[in-house]
Amino acid sequence: MKILNAQNSLRQYLEQVSDKLITIVSASASETESLVETLVENGNKVDLLVGTINSFSSPEFIDFCVRDTDANVTLHVDFRAQNSVHWKLILVEPDVVILGSANFTEIGLSLTRDTCTVIQDAALYADYQARVAAIKAIDGVMLGEDNPAFDEALEEYRQSHRRMQASLARGAQYLDGESWLGDETNQSIPLFIWYSDHSDDSEEKAEAFLRASSDGVDWDDVREFFTYECAEGVLPYEEGDMVLTARCNGTHIGFYTFDRILYRNGTYYIYSYRKKRYTQPFKLEEAKDRLKESIPEWYEEMRTSLNRHDINSVVR
Repeated sequence: MKILNAQNSLRQYLEQVSDKLITIVSASASETESLVETLVENGNKVDLLVGTINSFSSPEFIDFCVRDTDANVTLHVDFRAQNSVHWKLILVEPDVVILGSANFTEIGLSLTRDTCTVIQDAALYADYQARVAAIKAIDGVMLGEDNPAFDEALEEYRQSHRRMQASLARGAQYLDGESWLGDETNQSIPLFIWYSDHSDDSEEKAEAFLRASSDGVDWDDVREFFTYECAEGVLPYEEGDMVLTARCNGTHIGFYTFDRILYRNGTYYIYSYRKKRYTQPFKLEEAKDRLKESIPEWYEEMRTSLNRHDINSVVR
């Protein structure tokens, strides 16, 4: 038995394994696509079971395992939300059991804040394999594959994950982007990139629609408004979202709360109100130069959110 630590991390340990079956059970999983690729390149078969407590597992990670890997990677997702699996367990055939507090995430596997123990015990290995098989048989635990039932469950989970991330962006404020990345529950931030300034006609319509909505907000109380053309019901934002906004040339970068959203004739009118105190997930000053470089590309890609990799690229 041995204890792994930040100097001899769980990721480093796994990268040395070859030609084995590796079974991974984790309450949440994110940002570890590259490790899955490495494990497969080393001749391993990877069998994953991930939970959905608090919607912390990344839909992008789930998509990757289902759509972008071969038969050497299998994935079960426990869609039972707060009742889903909360284990942190890795089994390496024929007899290695790894237990600890580390989720299958970039931060978790680094062991900068977690711990785990490597135990070599064939009986314990077999016992845990049987217990993992039993969890996979529970209703609500689904094998990731292209079928309508799994796709429907994943889409519902994707919306839950989006709402959770939007809630986190609204409710927390970090000193800087580095601190935001230090909390692995933060996985995405809504992004809105606009093309041109408002016309007089657009502003007149926005003011008229707001007055007609009878929500008691005067036009002078509007800090900024945005427009988004799309079919009704497919807007990728919701009222209350904290959104990183910018013009497509990388200027006018800032966080805005989408306080009021109205739909009229093929256009969503989005209003941000004036407040005594403006919260934001983290301060942007040090990241603005790198954001300015990335925003035109994100605009061309029609991005509506940023993930941890995107944030990492502009704050580190």
